[in-house]
Amino acid sequence: MIDYQAVYEDLFVKNLHRYSSIKKNAKKKISRVLVNPYHNTEFLGDSSGKLNLIGCRSIRVDRNFRVIFVICEECINIQNCQFCFCENLPDKTIVFLTIGPHDKAYAIK
Repeated sequence: MIDYQAVYEDLFVKNLHRYSSIKKNAKKKISRVLVNPYHNTEFLGDSSGKLNLIGCRSIRVDRNFRVIFVICEECINIQNCQFCFCENLPDKTIVFLTIGPHDKAYAIK
């Protein structure tokens, strides 16, 4: 049973098409996230690096590939979240930002 609705950013759709070899595994992970986005996902709250991903979460697709997403009900309560997707969306929404190899996924702008 899916509890959350999904919104897919253009970069996510583009990268999912680009990395078609992981599409099947990615769809399984996305389905799991839509049921319970807090289970086995990593909260990206540290901005000590050069990227500010505060408010985002990630989940592994395989050893190297990651999905980066935002849970609107969580993002709204974070002061320094740089992603303002959630202002006009219902709380039970997940915005999928990107998918890709670890280094490229964490390099979203």
